[in-house]
Amino acid sequence: MHSRIFQITKEQVARENYLNEDTLVQGDGSHIDYCAEISAKEREQSIVCLVDDVLPKGMFTRLGANILRYNGGMEQWKEQAIANIHEKLTALTPEKYFYGSRLYRLKEAVVNPLDTDFLFYMDVAGEQSISETSYDFMFYVSGLEEGTLLYIGGVIDYHF
Repeated sequence: MHSRIFQITKEQVARENYLNEDTLVQGDGSHIDYCAEISAKEREQSIVCLVDDVLPKGMFTRLGANILRYNGGMEQWKEQAIANIHEKLTALTPEKYFYGSRLYRLKEAVVNPLDTDFLFYMDVAGEQSISETSYDFMFYVSGLEEGTLLYIGGVIDYHF
């Protein structure tokens, strides 16, 4: 299956510094088989999907082709994410423990709270980033002040 990896930064990224298949650091235990460049049209469609369908409603506003503004709302989102984890945990009983789908749903609620195959590559000062899950992205966002601008650099296809 295919999905996308988004390079997200707090500073604009020059086109020559966009994340691409040659600069992606995958890290140990990566679920990425391979990655590839996408067309400008596919890139735009992917960004629209990210903003309209994946990110929490109202938490971000798209200001330009590559710019998102963080609008706040993290505390409310965390409450919803924790409620979702509790719901999945409640569905897990001793009788159903070894039925993989319930355990898998609980694990996904924790490590992938946005329920997406999209991965995120955040530039964090002094650290080399790797492609991260939506939990890591939301953790990154939790440290932002309302009104912070985020920039989208490279958007690449990956196979998992």
